Amino acid sequence: MMRFAPAVLALALCLSSAAAEELPDTPAGQRLGELMTLIDNATPQTVADYIGAHYTEEYAGRLPLGGRIDGYMNWKDRGGMNLVEVRRSESNEIEAVMHQPVSDERWLFSVTVESDEPHRIEAIRLGRAPLPVIDPPLSDRDAAEQFIDYTAGLADKGLFSGAVLIGRNGEILGEGAWGLANRDFDAPNTVETRFNLGSINKTWTAVAVAQLVEAGKLAFDDPVSKFIDYPNAEAAQKIRIEHLLTHTSGLGNYFTEEYASTARKDMRTVDDFLALSADQDLAFEPGEGWQYSNTGMMLAGRIIELASGQDYDSYVAEHIFTPAGMTRSGCFALDEVNDNLAVGYWEDWSVDGMTLRNNVFEHVVKGGPAGGCYSTVRDLFHFAEALKAGKLVGEEMAEALTTGKPELNSEHYGYGFGIHPGRALYGHSGGFTGISANLDITVDPEGWVIVVLANDDTMRAPVIKSRQLVGIEVTD
Repeated sequence: MMRFAPAVLALALCLSSAAAEELPDTPAGQRLGELMTLIDNATPQTVADYIGAHYTEEYAGRLPLGGRIDGYMNWKDRGGMNLVEVRRSESNEIEAVMHQPVSDERWLFSVTVESDEPHRIEAIRLGRAPLPVIDPPLSDRDAAEQFIDYTAGLADKGLFSGAVLIGRNGEILGEGAWGLANRDFDAPNTVETRFNLGSINKTWTAVAVAQLVEAGKLAFDDPVSKFIDYPNAEAAQKIRIEHLLTHTSGLGNYFTEEYASTARKDMRTVDDFLALSADQDLAFEPGEGWQYSNTGMMLAGRIIELASGQDYDSYVAEHIFTPAGMTRSGCFALDEVNDNLAVGYWEDWSVDGMTLRNNVFEHVVKGGPAGGCYSTVRDLFHFAEALKAGKLVGEEMAEALTTGKPELNSEHYGYGFGIHPGRALYGHSGGFTGISANLDITVDPEGWVIVVLANDDTMRAPVIKSRQLVGIEVTD
């Protein structure tokens, strides 16, 4: 029989009768019940105490305590974790669908405990759980209105800061902005605020490469060595441009120890970033694995420069922004004056509470081909519509960009675009400290473009809700 410490008994007794009736009477089921109650009543100290007493030492050490406290406090703000259904139950492991009532989010929540007493927690995993399908489907206007109302409700509860836009078949049906772009001066976010995109602008890099393919200046199957011997001559002969665009090159990332110790003001050009990972070995032979690679996309940016004769910023401005009608986008240097750029913010938790911090010293001073550039919800809408309308590349090329490449071990990622199951939609997300962003372009149902840009980590809930409202029958 499982034995509990007094504090655990107190938690167990606080379980709601509904949860107590539905959760199986197993060590894993009892731990899940404790966690549900802990989340409902979380304080930094109770979270720290529970982790110290009931996580294994190895699992507790995988993340800093502050990061774990952050997670629990965020779950509490979103209404806790209410049980929807148990998907799988064994003595030492349980997997259940959980619902957060304040934000109306769902998670696949699993808990694994030790087989032997005291059955400490070895792992907690969060996975994707779809929201219920809306039947009958909403009209376009109703879907857009409910999306804006939902996001406004999140913002009212402090669960969203940023801007969103929803449109279909070239028409903007709803948009809005909430929260502060700069908390020092109480400057509000607006639909014209320029947000850091994280990795979304990898799509710009991919479109630029595709344009150069159409112009005959390079080919997707060209070896990198045709343009540059990076990271070395041998690897450059094996890596093809298509490997860079699908994260199948075996290259890694430039967020290294050297990056952490380098002054951000010195990170400006493509070559500055490539230098940080030039000595890394390939993780696998090109085309034989998949590993998200910022270095690979940065290298694609360098090839754009070499093939076009223009620097990355100039090429993208002339060949993507201008034809798409994007007037407020770019890879801006943050030590220059830039109007209406949102500052990113993040919550730094400890047992003593929360300190709100900006990300000014976390990010680079200037983004580039792999991410970190800026745009607005309207500009990204124009980008999506221009791509669909053939203003940037031809129809066949657009389909090539936005279709998975299983032959390259990249079934769910095309050339610079993420592909969702069944190709119900394509687009890209972006994230970094104080940054979360997403662009969805739907295929089934067709015609929707949904943009969510946040200057904190709150973009997920609006993205998932928007997919439910427009009838996307895929998990998030």
